Amino acid sequence: MNQYKSLIKNSVLFAIGSIGSKAIQFFMLPLYTRMLTTSDYGQLDVLQTTISLLIPLITFQAVEAVFRYSVDMRENKSASSVLMNGILLCLFGMLISLLLFPVFTRIEPFSSYLLFFYLILFFSMMNGILRQFVRGLGTIKAFVASDLAYAASFVTFNIIFLVYLKMGLKGYFLSMLLAHLINTFILLVFGNVFKYLNFKSFDKSFMKTMLIYSIPLIPNGLMWWVMSVSDRYILTYYMGFDATGIYSVSYKFPSLITLVNGIFFMAWQLSAMQEYGKEGYEDFYKNIFGVLSSLLFLVTGLILLILKPLMSVFVADAFYESWKYVPMLLLGTVFQAFSSFFGTNYTASKKTKGAFTTTVVGAAVNVGLDFLLIPFWGIQAAAFSTLLGYVATCLMRVFDSKKFVDTKIDWKSIGSSVLIIVLQIVGLYFIENAVIFFTVETLLIVLLLILQRKYIKQVFNFGRKLIVELRTKES
Repeated sequence: MNQYKSLIKNSVLFAIGSIGSKAIQFFMLPLYTRMLTTSDYGQLDVLQTTISLLIPLITFQAVEAVFRYSVDMRENKSASSVLMNGILLCLFGMLISLLLFPVFTRIEPFSSYLLFFYLILFFSMMNGILRQFVRGLGTIKAFVASDLAYAASFVTFNIIFLVYLKMGLKGYFLSMLLAHLINTFILLVFGNVFKYLNFKSFDKSFMKTMLIYSIPLIPNGLMWWVMSVSDRYILTYYMGFDATGIYSVSYKFPSLITLVNGIFFMAWQLSAMQEYGKEGYEDFYKNIFGVLSSLLFLVTGLILLILKPLMSVFVADAFYESWKYVPMLLLGTVFQAFSSFFGTNYTASKKTKGAFTTTVVGAAVNVGLDFLLIPFWGIQAAAFSTLLGYVATCLMRVFDSKKFVDTKIDWKSIGSSVLIIVLQIVGLYFIENAVIFFTVETLLIVLLLILQRKYIKQVFNFGRKLIVELRTKES
């Protein structure tokens, strides 16, 4: 019971922060698609995509090691070594990134926004280290406060620089930079990070231990990047920034799935590390996956139901066609979430090599199909290849993770749920009459609810027991 309560408590706390910070890119779409052109949005996406690629490479996946070892070293003086080693890896990574300066000065859109690019790269790395250190130590409230502060300041600065000052992309980047500075301040002060800042704590032998853990995660992170965002480069090459901008907007709607999973996943990682190897872990693992899969399928079904009217409200006319590429990306994001769930066993066991071998297959499928299909099928090919890449990775991890946890997957439930979602997607593309469409889609969602009733009942029963327990304590 305690393991479930801890997971729920942390999920609620992470939800408070994530609803602000993670959902911001979605709920700000009406502003961005009206203040930025499709080309602007494509350039923005390429710059952010490049930063997401560089950080794990030039820092040797330092954030993963900082989080994992700070969990082990709570209430331990060695925690200072974890932080300082992580910061030094970031500084070293920044020096490596400067080697690319001559290249970036010759390539658009980097040459136009080079100063912003490097400043955001640096603060993204440092914030990543501080956030994962605070999270690993269990200072969840400070972690959440930093997320909320980032979200509030980013929105405020966006309104000032984009709406009132009409600064375009430069206003967006300035907003992000200032929000990062505020985020760093919150983490340092409220996360009580200052007491761990001691350069004498640098430990060369411990640095080696951290690198042995994190370096195998570099190719894994690279492969995730390939599946998540490499499509944008290939689209830009074949079709230009406009197509990339439209595809990027379509990716914002699956971010609702990412938001739901991300809230859960941050809490699940902590629970998996704390419970791994203990009695009852396999049942805990199986039950949580059942609930997670039910939740993600239901959220996907609801998004598909309201997708078209939602798009007409949230995006400008120039971006409306992006709805066509959302369905495959939604389903792909569900399988990405499943892959991440099974991947926690690599982190919990500290055996990270398998994380790469399972991801490389999906990345190869994704990129191969991108080059093969995008010239003929356009943007839809990018969405389709992403879906198949995530499915391949998920299946690989399901079977590979059995060496850590022998979990029985309810394949009947998973397969039936996927079939219902596919039928919804078919209806979205081919049923033009609005009344018939909403009738059919609603019936499919009801069918999905019936199919998932076992896990919905589990959540209901647990919630009831938890409420009774809390009332008993109060009395």
